[in-house]
Amino acid sequence: MYDNSKYAYIVGRLRALETQMVDQSALDRLLEAPGASEAFRTLNDLPLVAGSMGDYGVQDFNKTLVGALQEVKRLLLSMAPYPEVLDFLWHKYDFHNAKIILKAKLSGHDYQEVGHALSPLGRISADNWERHLMEGEKIGLTEDLSKMVRVVSEDYEKNGDLTVISSVLDQHYLEELEKIARRMGSPLILSYLKRLIDFSNLLAFIRVQETKKDEAVLARVLVKGGYIPFGVFAEAYGRSYEDLRSTLEKKIGGDDLTHSLSKFMDHKMLISAEKKAQELQQEFMSYSKQISFGPEPVFAFFWRFENHMMIIRAILVGKLNGLSNEIIQNHVLSL
Repeated sequence: MYDNSKYAYIVGRLRALETQMVDQSALDRLLEAPGASEAFRTLNDLPLVAGSMGDYGVQDFNKTLVGALQEVKRLLLSMAPYPEVLDFLWHKYDFHNAKIILKAKLSGHDYQEVGHALSPLGRISADNWERHLMEGEKIGLTEDLSKMVRVVSEDYEKNGDLTVISSVLDQHYLEELEKIARRMGSPLILSYLKRLIDFSNLLAFIRVQETKKDEAVLARVLVKGGYIPFGVFAEAYGRSYEDLRSTLEKKIGGDDLTHSLSKFMDHKMLISAEKKAQELQQEFMSYSKQISFGPEPVFAFFWRFENHMMIIRAILVGKLNGLSNEIIQNHVLSL
């Protein structure tokens, strides 16, 4: 059992560092900069990012943003009373890397073709994933992760469907998070995870429905453990999105899913539903401010900083592509 009072130091430090986060005025300066290079230079005004600027130019902005995330990760690990609890944060990047490399292998591509899309923020290095997934070398994976790789590979050999790999890996990812969350015993994190499972099921439903795949595909990728029984999505398959929205509106815990689904219905773009889901999860974690000691404020700090890096990335990409500020603002997450 974890002693939450041991989080007093790290939570105190992070509360102080919150004043160095991106605020609306910094975001306005970024947006109002006349060009991409000028926007990139405004990052020097952000204490948590400036240290990763180095000699990079705007074309290398991603190195700066990833470097800033790595610095925050190192800071959290250096202060965390139970570093293993932070695996809840890093697993996302492990599964991201596994997904990309496994897809590359199964579709006949090599590591060099996908290396640019990998993240250094996971527990397992991208190079180790490459040695294991591409070359079959043992790298000390847990039994659960080894099973995941085997199940996904067997599923592809049986069905030959690369598009299902992402959803199957997401399923294993959420199962890993549930184990960590239950060990933590945090009601807020358990609730966050239940919501994450619900959003994952909604997005999986939309993907499968839009590609008109067999109903059996949906059954393979839905995850148990959310507030909304996964059978709700299975029963709605093949019917209108309006029918699903009406069903969700009547369910406890269905309000935010309804908002996310409505965004998809309005724009007919999956990314609109994903963006709304991320914003709602970020808003939900604001409850961590009411918690004095524990992992919740630590998670909320990292997720907020991660959210800010995504906003900066979206703005810089928009600037580099010559998009108007109005179009850029429509594509970025809320602070």
